[in-house]
Amino acid sequence: MYLNNYTETQQNNFASFCKTNVMQPIDGLTENRIHHYRTLIYGVFDDSLRSAFPLTENLLKDEEWKFIVDEFVAKNKSQTQQIWQMPYEFYQFIYKNDFEVKTKYPHLMDLLLFEWKEIELYMMEDKNDDLNKLSLEIYNHSKIVVNKEYEILQLSFPVHLKLSGTISQEDKGVCYVLMFRAKDKVQFFDLSPFFVWLIYEIENNNYSIEQLIKKSEELNKNISCKIIKENILKFIYTMHSKGFILGFKNEKEIK
Repeated sequence: MYLNNYTETQQNNFASFCKTNVMQPIDGLTENRIHHYRTLIYGVFDDSLRSAFPLTENLLKDEEWKFIVDEFVAKNKSQTQQIWQMPYEFYQFIYKNDFEVKTKYPHLMDLLLFEWKEIELYMMEDKNDDLNKLSLEIYNHSKIVVNKEYEILQLSFPVHLKLSGTISQEDKGVCYVLMFRAKDKVQFFDLSPFFVWLIYEIENNNYSIEQLIKKSEELNKNISCKIIKENILKFIYTMHSKGFILGFKNEKEIK
């Protein structure tokens, strides 16, 4: 349905006021009431972002938080109609624009991404197959089946390990964090490069525990086989108990 020019102008002016708090000509306006609409709409944005980014909000000063939310509400051209996806647009908006807080807090973008990924993983569609077909018994010849509802983030700051207010430029480095949905919540674990590789091998090469240990030994000849085996088995038992490793299949079931 197309609007005539007059109606479209009135609606655009009203929407612009709600976003920017700058008044445009609106016919029939009751000026002492219109501010309630601005307060209501702004509150939806602010409340949603505070819920999505509690660590970021806690990191920033009140005036810093208000400034970037004001800028986002006023200038972002929303591409989604789903309120739960709006925080991702907030992350993108800050990423694409120059804000002083990005210099003051060099770990800000990592923190925003980390908090957004928790939402995204929690809200994602189910990807795991029928779990009833899996065995919970761990044998060396069993194929490892991992949770498909996961992501490994490569970060520059340990926002998943330290309080955001205590992180400084000295903490900068390469960090890996495993995030996955299991047991009705999103869990996260710090990973070394070795365990990043291990997860890749499990998922892409369909290895059994025995094959995984053998492959690891071949690539890490400077480390004792005993230590490699102990670390892999400990990782498998831990990830199985947490729900990242869903279970196991024997050779015949794989085929």
